[in-house]
Amino acid sequence: MATTQRAVQRARGHIEHIRQALTQYELLSSGTLSERMMKCGKPNCRCASDPAARHGPYYEWGRTRAGKLVRRYVSDQQAQILRQAIDNYRQVKALLRQWEDDTERLIDAEQPPPR
Repeated sequence: MATTQRAVQRARGHIEHIRQALTQYELLSSGTLSERMMKCGKPNCRCASDPAARHGPYYEWGRTRAGKLVRRYVSDQQAQILRQAIDNYRQVKALLRQWEDDTERLIDAEQPPPR
């Protein structure tokens, strides 16, 4: 029984740590950020024949909205912010998965499943 109490206390402590960690995040964004070098389409431009002379980089942000992939170009400054927001989003998702695991441990410790 004491082992169960320790497990409950550990799980509750871990959940509290996660809750506090989540307050540190300001910007969150799902999706991916791609960097592209592109041809301009002008037949006399160097980019048409030389891949090293392509224009860019251009940044494209892709994410799913209402079940569909949505893409848009963003500026260099927006790309910097999005990189951090996407990284934050992944970290928050990992913390939420840990919280979910601890919740399951608490439920099992406080209300053992039927046999």
